[in-house]
Amino acid sequence: MKKILLFGTALALSSSALFAQNTMSGSDARIGIKAGVNLSTIRARGFDGASAINDATKQNVGYNFTVFGDFGVGNNFFIQPGVSLQNKGTKLQNTTAGVTTEATANIMAVEVPVNAVFRIPTGNEGAIQISAGPYIGFNIDGKAKTKISGGANSGTTETDLKFGNDSGDNFTSTDFGANFGVGYRMGNGFLLGANYGMGLTNVQPKAERSGDSKLANRVWGFSLGYSF
Repeated sequence: MKKILLFGTALALSSSALFAQNTMSGSDARIGIKAGVNLSTIRARGFDGASAINDATKQNVGYNFTVFGDFGVGNNFFIQPGVSLQNKGTKLQNTTAGVTTEATANIMAVEVPVNAVFRIPTGNEGAIQISAGPYIGFNIDGKAKTKISGGANSGTTETDLKFGNDSGDNFTSTDFGANFGVGYRMGNGFLLGANYGMGLTNVQPKAERSGDSKLANRVWGFSLGYSF
């Protein structure tokens, strides 16, 4: 709860700063908010069993919430920094001999993206937006949930995820990657968008790695927002 309160304070401070910049810069700067749904997985590679894990992987459904700024740097070209709360993770499902096991890692992360945005105006109706840029993420909380259906061991267990690079940690505490997005900004300020987040760093703790083993985040995000 303390971490969530700290994040809320950071969002409020970011919003105030962005609003101040927007007021001073006129039409060349805006602030906005957006929220929506995430469909996320964690892909494995570089070790025996990685293909089997990927075959059993299902998309984990989460959410996203972002406060961002738009700063004009050229004709229809903007830089868009932000602060984002991202609910992501992965889900594994397997059925053997009538027993279904579903394991879910549900991760809460604070991300700081900085996107370059190119707009293609569509008259007075609005503009198509194409964006790309890096992000850095900080895992702040998470749960691991295992559900077994069928057989003598049926039931559900839930534990807290641990973040770090030590033995026994589940994932690293930081992540770095790239965002690729497309959207539409209407003339009244409403936004519709889709984003693909591709993790570039290995989120498997260093103490748990063997050879070239790697785990990486993959997130599809869909959002609705408004820019002022």
